[in-house]
Amino acid sequence: MNGIINHPEGYIASLQKDVDHYVNSGKWVEDMDKLEYEMNEVAKKAAKEGTKKAVQKFIQYQKQHDNSMKSAIHDVTDMYGDMLSHDEIIKLVHEVYQ
Repeated sequence: MNGIINHPEGYIASLQKDVDHYVNSGKWVEDMDKLEYEMNEVAKKAAKEGTKKAVQKFIQYQKQHDNSMKSAIHDVTDMYGDMLSHDEIIKLVHEVYQ
């Protein structure tokens, strides 16, 4: 076949016609946009989870070195405040310190 349809009728020709219609209808672009959005959402979620794990390790380090909870909250906010909300930071610090 090599991308060339030899017969104007039959299964392959019908399939090619369906593919052409799908691509030319704009539905393909719409589906690709949806896929891109979903992939970006998954990537954001994974990045946030990775950040939370890094923050937990940093908080554990703070606790092991006898830093106060208040100091840990301040330090984490300075380092990760642009990636996590204040409420998320408080929650993570409390989880480690208690």
